[in-house]
Amino acid sequence: MIKRRAILFALILLMTPLFSGCGSGGEKPLGERELVRINNLTISLEEFRQMSERQPLEWKMRLVSEKGLRDFLENYVITREILYQEAKKRGIDSKKEIVMKVEDFRRAMAIDALLEETLRDKGEVSDSEIQQFYQENVGGFTEPQEVKVRHIFVTSDAALQEVLTRLSRGEGFETLASIYNVDKSREDGGNLGYIRRGQLAPVFGPFEEVAFSLKKKGDISEVVKTLHGYHIIKLEERRGRVVRPLDKVKEKIRFFLQQKKRQEVYLEYVKEAKAKAKVTINEKLWGEEEKKGAKPTEEKK
Repeated sequence: MIKRRAILFALILLMTPLFSGCGSGGEKPLGERELVRINNLTISLEEFRQMSERQPLEWKMRLVSEKGLRDFLENYVITREILYQEAKKRGIDSKKEIVMKVEDFRRAMAIDALLEETLRDKGEVSDSEIQQFYQENVGGFTEPQEVKVRHIFVTSDAALQEVLTRLSRGEGFETLASIYNVDKSREDGGNLGYIRRGQLAPVFGPFEEVAFSLKKKGDISEVVKTLHGYHIIKLEERRGRVVRPLDKVKEKIRFFLQQKKRQEVYLEYVKEAKAKAKVTINEKLWGEEEKKGAKPTEEKK
């Protein structure tokens, strides 16, 4: 913050001669805290700081240097104000569609601020609530079944025939994977480690189905064809579903319960606000509008 202030004051010294020159034609010179004048509008240093502070984080990262600040001043602040003044001259800011958009935005901002104030601290979740939710929904915190497999992976018919012939002679699966595999698994005898249900990309769906269909350790599959080539799979190990410990899912549960609580508070608040408000609907007029809206559907029939 100190560094940024130093840069800003350095900017004042750099820019004061430039903008003070604007008053040479009888215009009033810039005041001590006035950073820039654009036609009849003056922007103070404090206002410029507020503009820079309101920028998204990625923009703020660019404003830490003197060049970044100067670019922001000239290419954003000044340019935007010049264009806005031109729009006002043409009466664009008073057009009905613009006024409606501004009003919609104002309402949205006001509603967001209201809900933020209403829902503040309403989503607090205790450890006991997290523990209870975990116990009541433990089925949702289990790891899917996994299988540990090796494969022989080739991309040509000729290589596949050689592998099948040598397997039929009783040659070792790992040895053949180390010789023939066209992927990195050849370095470890075709070892792919543990595969989880749904882990593989859709193109490997047939591979996954066959891998999980193997029942006993040492079982070897028939040839499986994917878009990438031919696979022969060997089951090394199978392990069932394992419940994830609470400490691994605690924050996930906390976030879920916080959002749930906030949603409940929101719905209750809206219900109470509606109960206090006096709302009258012109049902006759609404019925006519409904009929108009239904006509296109009826015509299609």
